[in-house]
Amino acid sequence: MSSRAPVGGTLSIEVHLRAEAASSLKAVGHRLDRQLTALRELGAQMQAMPLGAAREKRVAEYDEKRREAEYLKWTLIVQREAMGLAHHEDVHELYRVPPKLS
Repeated sequence: MSSRAPVGGTLSIEVHLRAEAASSLKAVGHRLDRQLTALRELGAQMQAMPLGAAREKRVAEYDEKRREAEYLKWTLIVQREAMGLAHHEDVHELYRVPPKLS
């Protein structure tokens, strides 16, 4: 009995799994990037708003989008760790989540 893996066997599956993992990382990164863009736009809109109920509603919307961005960033880091990537300085540098407003 041969100890060699069959052609297209385990190696093929490993390559496919890594490609799927990379695709998932890419998708989460794009979602996080879109979320941060929306967050920056909302923050800029709020700068021009006077104090009041309308602004408070926007602050609540901003903080919710911020929580979503933090969750997406955490998801990205967890997926990277699952792939064996232990250092995340580049993630923190590239995907800076702005501070809360409330």
